[in-house]
Order: sequence, then C-alpha cells, then structure tokens
Amino acid sequence: MFDAPDLAVQAMQTFFTPHQVQQVAQALVPAIGLEPTTHARASRLGGVPELPEGSPWPRPDLPADIEAIAKRGNPDAAKEMRAHLEKRLPFAFIGQIDLAEAHALGEVAEPLPSQGRLLFFYDLSVGPWESGSRVARVMWVDAPAAALRPLAMPPDLVEAAQAEARMHEDIRREFNQPAPEAPQGTNYGAPARPVSLTAGWGVPDPASLEMAGLPALQAYYRGESQDEAAEAFAEAYDEMRDSLDLAYPAERWRRHQLLGSPTPEQDDPRFQAVITTEFGEEFLDRDTWKRERSRIFTQAQDWRLLLQVDLADWSGGSLGEGTVYFVIRTDDLAAHRFDRVVAVYQQT
Repeated sequence: MFDAPDLAVQAMQTFFTPHQVQQVAQALVPAIGLEPTTHARASRLGGVPELPEGSPWPRPDLPADIEAIAKRGNPDAAKEMRAHLEKRLPFAFIGQIDLAEAHALGEVAEPLPSQGRLLFFYDLSVGPWESGSRVARVMWVDAPAAALRPLAMPPDLVEAAQAEARMHEDIRREFNQPAPEAPQGTNYGAPARPVSLTAGWGVPDPASLEMAGLPALQAYYRGESQDEAAEAFAEAYDEMRDSLDLAYPAERWRRHQLLGSPTPEQDDPRFQAVITTEFGEEFLDRDTWKRERSRIFTQAQDWRLLLQVDLADWSGGSLGEGTVYFVIRTDDLAAHRFDRVVAVYQQT
C-alpha cells in the first residue's frame, strides 16, 4: 500500500502515461495495514484473546459430514482432519483489532464499529479444505478495556499445539535444519505480536473485483480484449506491481490488511464466498461456473474484505504459505452481523 495518493502518483509516473496515471490513481482503494511494532498495543496478531472474565474460548460446530470434508485432502491430510474434527478442538486465535485505534485513522475505518475490539478465530486444520462460516468466528467485543482479561488457552488446544510443535522439531532434527531464530506457531496458535494500524491506499490486484475501476485492464485480464494498447497498459501495470513488490513483498506482514481490496493468491475470495453461501458447494464444475458466472460476479459485489492475514508471517514461518480472507456482506457489516463472516483460504 501507499501512504498517500500523491506518493502513489509519483511512483506510477515511471510506468504510465499521464492519462494512465490518472486512471490508476482514481482506482486506488483505501485500506488499513497492520504493521509489527515492539510497543504494547491492543491490536495484535497471535497470542490469546482478551475477553470479559468467564468468557469461553469459541469452538467450531461439527460439520454435518466429516467424511465429505476429509476426502478433499490427500490420505494423510484426510486422516489428520478426521482426528481433528472428532476432537472438536477450539479455534486458533488469529488476532484482535482495536476499533478505537482504527477509527483514529479517519474515514477509512467508517464501515467498522466505532468502539470495542474485533476478535478473529479460524480453524487452520480444516479451513484450507472448507470455506464458509463454520471454520471461522469473528466476535465484536463492545466492553471497556478495563473489563477485559487475557483468556487462557483451553487445555486441549494447548495439548494439540504442543504435539504439533514436537512434530516440527522432530522433522527439523531429522533433516538437520537450523533452529528457528524466533518462536514458531502451529495450526493451533501463534506467538503474540503487537501491530499498529496504518491507513494507506492500494492498487487493485488484477484478480480483484476492484479492477472494474480500470475497465480496459479488467477486460484484458479476463481475456475479453486483444487490444494492443490494453496489453501494453497491462504489462506496465504488472511491472509497477512487481517493482513495488505489491503481490508478494519480502516483508510478508505487508500482506496483512483490514478492509480495502484483497490481494488474492488465486481468484478474488469473494467469488468463493458466493459459491459457498449460494450454492452450498466448495467447488463448482466447469459447466456450472460458466453458466452461473454472471450471477457470481454480480453477487460477489455485495461482499467486502474484512481482514486478510498472511499465515506464513502470522506463524513466524512455520506455516509456509497461504492467506486467510475474512469476508462479509456489506449489509451484514453495516448491521454488525459478524456471525455471518465467511473465511476463505488460498495458496499458490
């Protein structure tokens, strides 16, 4: 993300004509970044949530058909998912956002509640094979900070995290790999890391819905245009993103984002949200996708990104890849219906 539109315009001048710079600048999307800091903050990734005393750590409901989900993975993954689901282990805690800090940034935070905290939980052991609301829990905690207490991890979650950490250590020793320089996370939790919230402006990813603000480029990326000018424009757009390291920055924390336009690893995650909620499926066959494409694109515009988290950075490197996207319908966000958030996992 850029810190301000004028800085974005300055960077774009190397790649585009003045008219193109104006086009791209008009398509910039405001968002909030999550930057690691050494100072204690209410906003953080990993660690444990802060909730009113006596609050339970949320657990996912059992799926109606465990075997249908398990079969989506290879035999090893299926075995692990069956064991995980049968234990009904609690969610992993992804992080929490201080809404007062977000609103101090100004208009960019307007869609969010003005006070309290948003807490994000996710089932990392199953989420890569199941999109939807069952594998995620987002809680709006509208209570004074003085009334909140760190919630201890449930014993079964601690046990699962320790078992996975021992497995990682055994693998490291077997292959004579160097010891990690910092604490590592597992599918069940990650080390606490405070983050500061920063307002910024992002250029739409070619796979995102916000490319509609750049119709010539959108048509080209969708394969609907063979125009040479559009092709040259798209090449310059890709070069700009590559030079600015926008898709996969070396500092992967830069992919963490609250609101704004998502940075997909595949298609825009809002398409998957529509498929999950409207069709009740994880995947659509090619003919159904082709037949329903227009409907999916239209309905996806009713959804927006709430939070995206780069899991490799969140875990300290122990989870090598993947991004989880928490998305919500615009109307549900306005009504603060965070129980309707859908989680989508992607990896390259």
